[in-house]
Amino acid sequence: MRKNNVFQETEKIELKRLLNDSFAKEVVSFLNTNGGIIYIGVEDDGTIIGIDNLDENLRNIADIITTQILPNPQEFVKIETFKENNKQIIKVTINVGKSLYYIKKYGRSSTGCYVRVGTSSRSMTEEQIEKKYIDGLNIVKPTIKEIESDRQDLTFNQFKYLLNFYGVHVNNSAFDKNFNLRNKSKLYNKLAFLLSDQNNISIKVVRFKGEDKSEFISRKEFGYCCLIKAMSNSLEYVLDILNIIQTEIINGVRIDTPYFDKDSFREAWINAICHHDWAQGTPPAVYAFDDRIEIISHGLLKKDLTIDEFYSGVSKPVNEDLAKILTQMHFIEQSGRGIPTIIKKYGKSVFHFGTSFIECIIPYNIIDKNKINEMNGIPFDKMPNDTVNDTVNDTVKCIYQIIVENNNITINEIMKKINRSRPTVTRAISLLKKQNKIKRIGSDKTGYWIIIT
Repeated sequence: MRKNNVFQETEKIELKRLLNDSFAKEVVSFLNTNGGIIYIGVEDDGTIIGIDNLDENLRNIADIITTQILPNPQEFVKIETFKENNKQIIKVTINVGKSLYYIKKYGRSSTGCYVRVGTSSRSMTEEQIEKKYIDGLNIVKPTIKEIESDRQDLTFNQFKYLLNFYGVHVNNSAFDKNFNLRNKSKLYNKLAFLLSDQNNISIKVVRFKGEDKSEFISRKEFGYCCLIKAMSNSLEYVLDILNIIQTEIINGVRIDTPYFDKDSFREAWINAICHHDWAQGTPPAVYAFDDRIEIISHGLLKKDLTIDEFYSGVSKPVNEDLAKILTQMHFIEQSGRGIPTIIKKYGKSVFHFGTSFIECIIPYNIIDKNKINEMNGIPFDKMPNDTVNDTVNDTVKCIYQIIVENNNITINEIMKKINRSRPTVTRAISLLKKQNKIKRIGSDKTGYWIIIT
């Protein structure tokens, strides 16, 4: 082992014998101060010892950068390797960031936020944290109109089809100009990439069992296509499949109650698309639980828009050019009624503003079946144990009669016949099976029903 005078710890250089738990802290401190370099494989006194298991260490470094630090600092970090005295050394160069950076595990607190002081990393005070956070908000970020697309071989067949479908005239000779698809250098911009056939961003709709994320049910991905197509498809899936219609009969009158208000969800989802920071990697997402549905978009409000103005319906989307296109296609109204629609239905408390995200949490309106039975005059001690019986559930009765009349009918045909979603139909069929009224022989496509009672 040799000592090399080139390696010496300073305010901008950190030497590490090996990758350890303090690495994230040191990266954060450089991001929050003036940048710097971390050499791994070098003792504090400059002695070169090198790194074993180079690939594994590189993977671990990349994992720390992308998963343990917020906001995602990838664009400010460069990872390299080189040999010194025939020994492998890892060089991590960190440029000063544009926001307040912190260790995800500890959050925006003194145990998660650090600055570089001399040759060490020091916890930030609450005053330093607040100032750095506010300063970060005042930085003017480039818009998706200004950011150059990673690809320039873009096509827009899906986008043009959707424009025609929604009645927007397409002038091919002025197409790029009319929709602001090129930056000042006449190159395709990030907006063009999002609207192109080559867009590789995937929007996720994830379902969980229960009221937390401990038990996963399913995940649907909508993407790798024009953003507006992905937005529309994900919206349709949520409203048709996840927004379960609860059907009850109250004193002979049929009442249909959805889990949540479809107009409120639609406005919240489109708002998330328009306010999302598309320059960073994580796309907006929808999470469905047993008691609520959550919409999360990364990024914050436009810096000159206050939260009170946001609540009142003042329209200042982060992605103005994208919002203009959605307005032309009638996804958005210029009246600014979107957010007030949500607030009128659910209140301001459904919106949560984090340090780098906006979340809208819409609670489900789940029917109390015991209360419905009481309204129908059924004594509590005679209420069904786990479901509403067929004298109360009109949907179950309707499906039973359809199967009696045609024992070859499929679930898809029943869905179309009564205009109900698959979850609604399959739940009703499960009830009929449980009540020993019907039995299915064979597959859904080629089988048939047996009427038991």
